[in-house]
Amino acid sequence: MRKLLSTCLALLLFLPLGAREQVLWHLPKDKLGQPVLFGSRIVDVNRPMGKVFAPGQRNARPVLMSFERDTTGMFLVPARYQPFFGNKGGLRKYHHVHTVFFPIVEEKADTLVLDISRYFYRYPQQVSAIPPREMKQEVRTAYEYLETVEDTDYMQVTCRYQFESGLDVTAACYVLFLPRHPMAPYLVNPSRAGYTRVEVADKEGWRHGSTQRWNLERQDKIVFYVDRAFPEGWYPYIKEGLEDWNKAFEAVGLGSPITVLPEPEGLNRNSPLVNMVRYMDVEEANAKGDVLCDPRSGEILQGDILWWKNVKDLISLWRYVQTGAADPMARLEEYPLEMLGPMIRYSVCHEMGHVLGLSHNMGGSWVYPADSLRSPSFTKEYGTTASVMDYARYNHLATAADVEDGVNLLPPRLGPYDYYAIALGYAPEKARYNRYCYYVPPISAAISPDPSSQSETLGDDLLASSAAGLRNCRILLEEDGLTGNRKKLLRGQYYRYITLALSNIGGAVKGTPVSAKIQRSTLVFVMESLENVPPELRDVYHEQHILDELVGKYLPERVLKTRGERGLKAYYRQLRQLRDRYSLTRLRDEQEWTYNSLIQ
Repeated sequence: MRKLLSTCLALLLFLPLGAREQVLWHLPKDKLGQPVLFGSRIVDVNRPMGKVFAPGQRNARPVLMSFERDTTGMFLVPARYQPFFGNKGGLRKYHHVHTVFFPIVEEKADTLVLDISRYFYRYPQQVSAIPPREMKQEVRTAYEYLETVEDTDYMQVTCRYQFESGLDVTAACYVLFLPRHPMAPYLVNPSRAGYTRVEVADKEGWRHGSTQRWNLERQDKIVFYVDRAFPEGWYPYIKEGLEDWNKAFEAVGLGSPITVLPEPEGLNRNSPLVNMVRYMDVEEANAKGDVLCDPRSGEILQGDILWWKNVKDLISLWRYVQTGAADPMARLEEYPLEMLGPMIRYSVCHEMGHVLGLSHNMGGSWVYPADSLRSPSFTKEYGTTASVMDYARYNHLATAADVEDGVNLLPPRLGPYDYYAIALGYAPEKARYNRYCYYVPPISAAISPDPSSQSETLGDDLLASSAAGLRNCRILLEEDGLTGNRKKLLRGQYYRYITLALSNIGGAVKGTPVSAKIQRSTLVFVMESLENVPPELRDVYHEQHILDELVGKYLPERVLKTRGERGLKAYYRQLRQLRDRYSLTRLRDEQEWTYNSLIQ
């Protein structure tokens, strides 16, 4: 079969192709049989699409392959099983990944010269930087080679492709040589800390799990370059956010592995081994920590922090709606750099946590008592959450009087959990647990069944957190007279705080049910908050959504357990009528019956 395939590919080589430049790779013979990663990155595109694809992104999962020689040329052969990254793990066969053929132009004593023109003449779809949905609509009409790069650790070719639809994409495709002997795998207990997992298989398909992390024995320095395109004055805050993590490494005796430098002239920023904080000049409000890792072991080989240009506006809006009621400076239309800088540092620090292998920890804020977040001494030492990997954001529990007393409104540089997680992942023998080392993974449900796994909440009391958020919304509405984006955000945030509280009803914190008293108080809070929505913020869609969740998802399930199916149907009809007529007062009058059904 291999011989037949070789013959067919060799014949295809001599089919008429038209005028084209011959592009060569020089493959050292000692690299034969060595595992490689075959992947690509977008260099430029004339129609960027926000988070979908933009310059600097790697959209295609790299393919694990190796070079194997035949009498007719060189084959880049995919591994039988490919890794499947993410906390869910898993393996999959790559049916769409085919063997790549490169003819040998010349053989030297220690090098094989390969002609890669034929393969890259057509767009390499198996490592496509263009999303598959977009790729289906494209037909290539012309291509142009820009440059090739050969290094001891990788080979790279940058090509420009033009399509009939007008799409013009420049992609850098690379072959990255992996160590013949991978780093020893290490799997962090997922109940103790959140690390991104990778699962691979040996030749027989048996699974092996590992944690994504840097190999500090092989690479004692992790050097990051900061894109020159960032606005002036941002560099010190970006540098600070990345190097904050050195404190966690120092605490376990691993020194300061992270070094941050400005992007120098002539840097090959598309290299698969250059770590960068990249400025994405595209209209999108998003930031992302992205890594390239060895799929056999989880060793992180390269990392990127992608910062889309509208993130600045997003974090400013968050700061406004969460702290504007207590801090007059947060109401400014444009924040000065000394105020914006720490917010940038926090966001970059969070993404650097992903680059170090950490996933989100939505329970970081839950271990702080709600009243402690109004304490100047506590918040100065601990910030708003026990983990920078949380989505707690800014201190909306603080009042104007608290701010005058010196309460901190910002998240920590690193929280107690972050120190613990780095120790657990990089020096497990030195990991020391304390009461703030609390981990809860993110839950994809619209309303989390675990109240401790939430974003945008603070402290261990959902009702106190949501009530403070609603108070802030009302103050801003009364004092600012909102228009535009701020009013739209305020409306969404108001209903967001109500929705977050619903996690208490029928919820359980790490398997321990929420008390009946808290569930009762939550139902009263939700119904009263819906009744008292300021007219300027009222939104029928949001109210309908909350009532759907309350009536159609939570209460009937629990009534079914105590009153039987017949009672459930009757009660469900009654609540649906109340919901459809928006008779919220009457529904609240019926709450005692609801509570009794809920807890019996």
